[in-house]
Amino acid sequence: MLIERLQELIGYRFKNKDLLRQALSHRSYAHERRVKDNERLEFLGDAVLELIIRNWLYTRYPKSREGELTRLKASLVEEPSLAKVARSVLLNRCLFLGKSELLTGGREKDSILADGLEALVGAIYLDSDFETTKRVVLKIFSCFLESLSPDKISDYKTTLQNTLQSSRQILPKYRIIKTIGPDHDKQFEVGVYIQGRLWAIGKGKSRKAAEQMAAKIALKRLGDTFHLDSKPVEKDNRQP
Repeated sequence: MLIERLQELIGYRFKNKDLLRQALSHRSYAHERRVKDNERLEFLGDAVLELIIRNWLYTRYPKSREGELTRLKASLVEEPSLAKVARSVLLNRCLFLGKSELLTGGREKDSILADGLEALVGAIYLDSDFETTKRVVLKIFSCFLESLSPDKISDYKTTLQNTLQSSRQILPKYRIIKTIGPDHDKQFEVGVYIQGRLWAIGKGKSRKAAEQMAAKIALKRLGDTFHLDSKPVEKDNRQP
């Protein structure tokens, strides 16, 4: 049975099976069956998971500053990463989904899988205690944690977006400032804006490459403490 296999993979067997069932029940299924959905458990699990990951990073990287730890944390708890962990323990095959979600490929939607994983963590916490939940989380995240390195965080756009979103609830915006050269050898110059201010300009052979470079420069300029009161680049009135 898949749910039994899920419990084997996470290394935890639920005492309260109703909690497990609720954690696996997406709102589309809950609405059809008139049962509790997993959204309250997701709310709780999100906080528990973040505390466990923050504590692990704090201990693992004693010399890293706040900004670097925040970027590492963001890479672990962002939606695609949580979805990968969910798939690794077969959560995608165990979720209870409504007909509409099943028809639209809900089992492979990162958003549903990430929410489901957080709900599962919340359910484990309620069914046991913090130390047990910590053990389970570190077990299922182990391959991702062990391969983690500050030097490997190279998707600067994602890192910038997740860090700003988690700490300030804002998003960066990108705009092409200018292009140089003929079509077969064009260079893009892209600006990244945070709260309407131009923070960095990146250059590249493609728009994506220029955006990555701009995000990298912005992360560096914002600094380890990630203070938005740092001085941005010269004001650009052509805001996105």
